[in-house]
Amino acid sequence: MKKLFLSLLMTSLGCVAFAQKSLVLQTLKKYNVSEEVLNPNLKDNLEKYAHDVQRTVTINDKDKVYISSFDPNKQDPPQWTLVSVNGKNPSKGEQKAFDKEHNQKTDFKIDDNSYKITKDDGSTLEITYQYDPTTVDSDHGFFKDCLFTLHINAKTGRLEKMTEVNLKDLRIKILKATKLTTEVTYQYIEKDKTYVPVNDRVEVVIKMLGNEMPMITTDKYTLKP
Repeated sequence: MKKLFLSLLMTSLGCVAFAQKSLVLQTLKKYNVSEEVLNPNLKDNLEKYAHDVQRTVTINDKDKVYISSFDPNKQDPPQWTLVSVNGKNPSKGEQKAFDKEHNQKTDFKIDDNSYKITKDDGSTLEITYQYDPTTVDSDHGFFKDCLFTLHINAKTGRLEKMTEVNLKDLRIKILKATKLTTEVTYQYIEKDKTYVPVNDRVEVVIKMLGNEMPMITTDKYTLKP
């Protein structure tokens, strides 16, 4: 009886997940929106193009600016180059941290059970979701407790931005974060029928020794001609 109950429960949950995603897909089709918008790894599309990145990290009102570039046509790695940090050559520590970040590959997937259409008024379509926890590695475990929202212009059928917010306090490695918000704006490249990010802003508030310390990281992506 217990096995039968579990089997029925799993079947029921599977049907609910299918129904939720099916409704989302139907709504995307209604507004002529590409299903690509449901890919949580859209940033990887940048690797098709040569581009520059300007990253600004702000802590305690002090900025640190990193300039880097990516060349997909390089035959030998690394394809990434850290050009400068605050206008100077990067230190060994800065270069090591940069290499570690850019050698890290992720492949997040969406939990089909989590899809919800939270707004559909004919002008704006908003779809929320969470990651499938089985696809989140240990370094990014905090993403399991974050909610993502796609903001789509229903009139143009284009994804305009994605936002993220934490649902509870997070543990990011050894740090406790009381706030994590992200906003990524996108550009649609018509000739390639694909999206790439243009700007990415992440705000994290870390709690240390009873004090809260905000850190803001902004990335500006510029495709090369």
